[in-house]
Amino acid sequence: MGGTKINQTLNALNKVEKSRFIKFLQSPYFNQRQDVLQLYQAIGLENVSDDKESLYARACPGAPFDPQKLRLLLSYLQKLADQFLALEQWMATPGAQESALVQASRQKGLERHFQDALQLAQHRLSQQPLRNSEYYIRQGMLLWEEARYASLRHPEDESYLIALSDNADLLWLSQKLRYLCLHTAYSARFRTSGSLGLRETVEAVLQQADYMAVPAISTWYYCLKMLESPESAGYFARFKQQFLAQSQAFDPDELRDLYLFAVNYCIRRVNEGQTTFFHDIMDFYKEGLTQGHLLDKGVLSHFTYYNIVAAGLHTREYEWVEHFIQRYRNALERSYRDSAYSFNRARLEFARKRYDDALALLQNANYHDPLLNMAAKTMALKIYYALDEYEVLHAHLEAFIIYIRRKPGLGYHRNNYLNLARYTQKLIALNWNDKAEVSAMRQKIENEAVLTEREWLLEQFARS
Repeated sequence: MGGTKINQTLNALNKVEKSRFIKFLQSPYFNQRQDVLQLYQAIGLENVSDDKESLYARACPGAPFDPQKLRLLLSYLQKLADQFLALEQWMATPGAQESALVQASRQKGLERHFQDALQLAQHRLSQQPLRNSEYYIRQGMLLWEEARYASLRHPEDESYLIALSDNADLLWLSQKLRYLCLHTAYSARFRTSGSLGLRETVEAVLQQADYMAVPAISTWYYCLKMLESPESAGYFARFKQQFLAQSQAFDPDELRDLYLFAVNYCIRRVNEGQTTFFHDIMDFYKEGLTQGHLLDKGVLSHFTYYNIVAAGLHTREYEWVEHFIQRYRNALERSYRDSAYSFNRARLEFARKRYDDALALLQNANYHDPLLNMAAKTMALKIYYALDEYEVLHAHLEAFIIYIRRKPGLGYHRNNYLNLARYTQKLIALNWNDKAEVSAMRQKIENEAVLTEREWLLEQFARS
């Protein structure tokens, strides 16, 4: 039973949803079978859900075990669970109930009810902050109902059709621009050569009316131009200004895409040597945290947590980073909370050159993720080197190499960290008074194909 569709569905429900689902099953409007309710309650019991006969006994007390009937009951329960999920989603969708009431009132010929429902739906739509494609979808539904109602009374009035057509243009442009952005980013990442149709048409249409005054269009347009012409800082500047000013117009899914496009663009420019873009990265992260856009139901991804700390350390905003690390510790996924907190605190102390504090944080944490473990070992390596603790460093490097060799599934990280360890060993043994030897070693490090810590290794030549 553990791997069945119904178990997967029920395990996806949180505590509040499970409580509401019981009420849903208890309602005769949705379910009139007591055995289905009892089956659901039995599935939640320990040592019962994986025993079909025990499940059946609780769902149908006193009846002999009937596997075919059990499968039928499980099927009924799954259908009800599907209905429940759909209903929950419908009720949580802004404007869905109001729009449905408008449609039902018109279809039933309830003229007064229709006018009241339409006015309420239009008011609530105008009051909510979203001005994206979803907004135009909802507005289009209401305009359509209003047009159908009005056409019976004023068939000569074309204003409703004009409004519908104008709204459809805004919907198409806002959706099309988003899809073009997604495809452009996808093509750059996977080096595909395909293209989406009507790209030139979009450009031409945007010249015909004041569409750029619409946030859902102008933001996605400048995002698209930024992705298509990354070398042009002007498009990025316009996108950044527009996005940070209009972020409330977009839903969480769109915001995650927009933040990802923005940050990835900045990282690309940083990798090209334009380190000032770290400040732009921080602007996006700070705004996203302030507005809550970077959190999903109150949870901050540990990947985002790491990236924010990294950007803050590059801009040397140490006090801000310290506050961030502490403030968002409990917002992390529970399984990553302690390791992410200790490691990022260690990164901060390392940047401050408080090496003893950084080592203590690294040594008092248990890093189950192999890549995080190696990142921690790399930081310890740098600390020992900075403190001239060469005996400790030598032992650390030997243990590091053994760990890498014994750890499966590291992929290209294996060669990267092995190269780091070996070059560090060579630096320890290097005769710094021999200019030719020093020059040759520097050249080898510069030419090494796989070496993400190249910059740190080369810094040691300036230090010596």
